[in-house]
Amino acid sequence: MKQCFEHYRTLRKEMDAWLDQSRRMDPPSRHGGGEDEANYSLAWFPHYLITGNDGVREHFEHLRDMLAGWVERDCLHGYEPEAEAHHGTEPFLLFLPRYLGLFPKDEKANALLQDAAEHIGNWVEGIPEWFDWERNRFYGYYIGTRTVGRDDGYDAEIAEHFRFVHIALAAHRMTGQDRYLDWALQYGKRRAEMIVAIPDGPLPIAWDANGQPRFGKQATGRQKKAAQAGHHVPGDPLIGVEVLLASGVIYALGDLFEASGDAVFHQAARRIAEPMVSELLDPYSDPGAAAISYFRQQFSDTSLDEAIRAQIARFPDMQEGELAMVFPQARRRDWPGVGKRADMTYWGIWNSDGSVTPTTEPTTAALTLAYQVTGDEDYAERALKQAADKLTMARRVLRGGREHADMGGAICSTTAGHGRNWGIGPVTGCYGPLLLGTREEKSKVTPAVEVKHANGEPGVPNHILPLVIHSGTNIDGVKFYNGGDSDISFSWRFEDNGWQILTVESGEVVNVELTGVMA
Repeated sequence: MKQCFEHYRTLRKEMDAWLDQSRRMDPPSRHGGGEDEANYSLAWFPHYLITGNDGVREHFEHLRDMLAGWVERDCLHGYEPEAEAHHGTEPFLLFLPRYLGLFPKDEKANALLQDAAEHIGNWVEGIPEWFDWERNRFYGYYIGTRTVGRDDGYDAEIAEHFRFVHIALAAHRMTGQDRYLDWALQYGKRRAEMIVAIPDGPLPIAWDANGQPRFGKQATGRQKKAAQAGHHVPGDPLIGVEVLLASGVIYALGDLFEASGDAVFHQAARRIAEPMVSELLDPYSDPGAAAISYFRQQFSDTSLDEAIRAQIARFPDMQEGELAMVFPQARRRDWPGVGKRADMTYWGIWNSDGSVTPTTEPTTAALTLAYQVTGDEDYAERALKQAADKLTMARRVLRGGREHADMGGAICSTTAGHGRNWGIGPVTGCYGPLLLGTREEKSKVTPAVEVKHANGEPGVPNHILPLVIHSGTNIDGVKFYNGGDSDISFSWRFEDNGWQILTVESGEVVNVELTGVMA
């Protein structure tokens, strides 16, 4: 635990330093708060839950205000007049519902979410219809509040349409209005059935107007464009999973399963998680490893554990040497698999002759999964070290990324991944999951464990390291380590149970079992 604590302390300090640096140095983008600008902040959500740093709240409020200004200037009835399912959804997809997860009483943010969400089911008069209720599908790819394209060439179902499911579920969480959940279950079930109906093997990148699957070679040019084919290597058998991961589909399926218990959502999620097991050794497969972890816990499913353990057994020893950050001159997408992007950051080990040995270190999300499955703290230590090292380097030399949160070569890319990673990167892949057991719940970052200072202020005391303990697919305990020079008292609770006071002596570890915790 001592080594874990040292890396955690570095990571925590670097996250605070980046926040201060970004607030001073990262101006609004050319969109003035719109598009994906606020999504550059995703790593500060677990950081706020861990530290309670009030600067995070202040910066989030600034980003909310910038987003609100963009909506007022550039949008019609809360949404872009002309947009498509990929970029049009981004302002309402990641930052905004997560912000409302932390601050649910924020009326301004709630209004922004509702004004966007109420178009999904054609619930606003005077706005073109987005959704064809008779066919249980969207009219197309180009969807805005002034123009809805009904071009037959774009009449296809793609992963991006699941983004509206996320928005609807977040709106249901905030408003309690059944229309959002009912629509999400109706549309989501049809899409889940389409995934499950594909024979074992690769998944398609789209389904055409007749509901027929379209794989890479079969898809038309417009179908490929809508499916973001520029982010893929032709012939890659994982393209169909990659597009689903990039729109967070497995998390939507988990929410729908939680709401309904319908097995089809579980079955569809497995089609996404299973092919990711063989990718666990890939140093860039952040979203794939996180998807497996989510699948195990959300669906209480250990059916992949034997294969997962076999992959973990193949993990290389941690590479010795100094980390190197590499950017080729040309931007290109050469490597197959998930978690890749043409402008992404490459990593390796620096050699004395100036050459770089490519990294073999699994992602922090894969190392976190290994800890969850095996209980071996060495994997947690490796994950926290990697996150701290990469953020330290990125903060020293890269720009923040606020101008384009989806980019692959910024500090935000190093913390929370690029635009194909659904917010999973070196920091978010381990920071919240290891320390607080965070999970995504209707686009809210939800901790299994909460901690507050002895004076009642939110956050984990500076010298306390919490590390959740797993049993099977459940969290059944927490280890609290005191890395300071004096005893520390604080309060903690599991989910919505009652707060309990705990004192941990200097240099000691206290294991707390969650079994029998009473509200």
